Amino acid sequence: MPLMDEFREEREAIKKGTPKEKLNYFMDYYKWHVIVTVAIIVSVISLGYQIISRKDTAFCAALINGIELTSVEEYIQSFAEYAGIDLEEYDVLLDTTMRIDLNNLDQITISSSEKLMAFIAAKNLDVLITDAQIMEQHANNDTFMDLRNFLSEEQYARYESNFYYIDQAVVDEKNAHYSNLDQNYVPVYPDPRNPDAMRDPIPVGIYLDDTSNLRNYYYYDEGDVIVGVVGNMERSETTSLFLDFILQ
Repeated sequence: MPLMDEFREEREAIKKGTPKEKLNYFMDYYKWHVIVTVAIIVSVISLGYQIISRKDTAFCAALINGIELTSVEEYIQSFAEYAGIDLEEYDVLLDTTMRIDLNNLDQITISSSEKLMAFIAAKNLDVLITDAQIMEQHANNDTFMDLRNFLSEEQYARYESNFYYIDQAVVDEKNAHYSNLDQNYVPVYPDPRNPDAMRDPIPVGIYLDDTSNLRNYYYYDEGDVIVGVVGNMERSETTSLFLDFILQ
């Protein structure tokens, strides 16, 4: 029997069949068409919703090795009110998920380091807050902005006593040795609190003392905690307000 005649007979039989037979026929012949179509529709709707509901980011900070003690949402709300940011229209991000242990390159350290580098490369990060060990690593690798070029005169005078410095002369020497593939060279960084002992001191961070309201929200391992402004950040106004907010 020709294929078309067989198909017509089958259709006639289905028309006269029971509801269960009709459903079975539909599932046998059209199930995957329906599944694929529904999946496409759901994907389009989901993507459209994300595009429509996506908000611009007004500010983003990362707290490396910080441990949350209270609600991040409450802290974000407080800063948003201080800075006059409408959270219905903009996002304020405070990432406390990254853990980096330079003495233990486990999977958490590796993935956190990759995430941090991705944040910085994409210009999504405005401020980095971390302990002295992580700060030294990044401060001497051109991660942070020279605060002389960022802070207002009033802010500079207010925070100068708590500056974290790097010696650009030492950084330049390190870069020269590394460029020459000198694997035996180990840089010796001077005390970041003592610019007088440096040849070319540059302030790139601010120590958080016990009066910082950020200390009320996070616990750090024993030692210093420093905030630095990321060198390629693009939201200078809210970043400046954030420094005043945490250091007031």
